[in-house]
Amino acid sequence: MAKVIQQDKSVQTLRGFAIILVVMGHVIGYKGDEGMKVADDSFWRWLYYSLEYFRMPLFTVISGWVYTLHPISKENINKFLDGKTRRLLVPLVAVGLIYFFIRLVAPGTNREVHLSDIWKIFVYQYDLYWYLPSLFWAFLLIAFVEYQSWMKKLSSWFLVLVITIIFLSLRNIYLTTVPNYLGLIGMFYLMPFFVIGIGIGRFPKLMTNKIFVNSMLFLFLAGIVVQQLAWFQLIDLPFHGKASPLGLLVGMTGTIVLFRVHLVIPSLVYIGGFSYAIYLFHVFGTAGSRIFLYKFGLIHPVVIFFVSLIVGIIVPIVMEMVIDRFKLTRFLFLGRKYAPKRKK
Repeated sequence: MAKVIQQDKSVQTLRGFAIILVVMGHVIGYKGDEGMKVADDSFWRWLYYSLEYFRMPLFTVISGWVYTLHPISKENINKFLDGKTRRLLVPLVAVGLIYFFIRLVAPGTNREVHLSDIWKIFVYQYDLYWYLPSLFWAFLLIAFVEYQSWMKKLSSWFLVLVITIIFLSLRNIYLTTVPNYLGLIGMFYLMPFFVIGIGIGRFPKLMTNKIFVNSMLFLFLAGIVVQQLAWFQLIDLPFHGKASPLGLLVGMTGTIVLFRVHLVIPSLVYIGGFSYAIYLFHVFGTAGSRIFLYKFGLIHPVVIFFVSLIVGIIVPIVMEMVIDRFKLTRFLFLGRKYAPKRKK
């Protein structure tokens, strides 16, 4: 029992680490005209690039691992799908609408939006919230695979992993210009990492094997070296980006190694407990603090980075504490059951 609790805390540590990486990425900005609006050759862009292969992969691997704690069966599949619909799609609509309207009226946002664009929340990937529908589709596909009992054995699990990588490769080749309609395109990117998470939870004998873990560590470090060589233009890679073969290599091997470390950091455990709320609401803290700092002439990038990062973590934690107290708000904005919060 103590070992299970310790393992859960180590995963919460990883969850806290992952969400901090997500917030850091959005503070810096995906492109030069977003977030801190940094130059493409700056230290900040290098930092963003260096962490790009970890952020959402680690988050998704954790989701796959958590799934193995309560996998679907023929008896609970409807309950499982109802829960994922509520947990992912309800906040997508509720929080997405609030985010849209705040951007519509707030001064100083990076990109202007128009009321006529509101329908895009439900059809296209919508900024940071692309992850929610894409993960929902991943859960649907996993539900089908699990219903057929196709990942009960190590060999069949590995086959499913290979298939997801093949489909992602086909997406990268043939669907590069197709928008992320309803999150379907993003699903292909998440699937290999979700399957890795299932493997970590379901086949601990392999995932803790010393030779296997050391091999993953070697591949991970080699991938990081190649990534840095590419950044400093010492080598030229034919494929770039988080969904590239290098991105997959670093993301998959790195998360396997991180799960093996079993590190427990109390502050990250605490933050990890609020990771979903931080994901949903951090943009209100990061953008708001950045606009506030700009207004008062505090434009030093180090100040903007750390203030936005801290506010982007604290504000969602406080918001969850308030939102979780009421049935309607906890349902709409956290995707939890429409019921009073259970007293501990």
